Amino acid sequence: MSADDIQEFLDRLDLYGGRLEDWPPLARTAAETTLEVSSEARAHLAAMRRAEDALLLSRAVIHGGIGATAARAMQAPQIDRRQTFVRRLPWAAAGAVALLAGFYVGAVPREHNDTAADVAVALLDQSGDHDVW
Repeated sequence: MSADDIQEFLDRLDLYGGRLEDWPPLARTAAETTLEVSSEARAHLAAMRRAEDALLLSRAVIHGGIGATAARAMQAPQIDRRQTFVRRLPWAAAGAVALLAGFYVGAVPREHNDTAADVAVALLDQSGDHDVW
């Protein structure tokens, strides 16, 4: 057996799993031929079967079926209003700051000698000489 043959067998083993009966017929025939002549391939197949068996044993067991699990999940409150508010508060504050910064930048008069109070007046009073538009 060449290293390429073993690598091809390992690729198929990764793709189809350790149960040869689940493999496509052509791949299964090639794998059986490889297993007859290669002890390394047999060792890899045994290791894959042990790994799959361990995974099957580690599956979570649901007591009472999926209906009971769904019923328990639906009885518990899914949304805590306080957590939702606290989670959204920083984003609301950031949005308000961005909005105020936009008004400030958009309302800054062309002269650079105006004070912040002049800018605030221009924002609030849109008539006469304070009109920024």
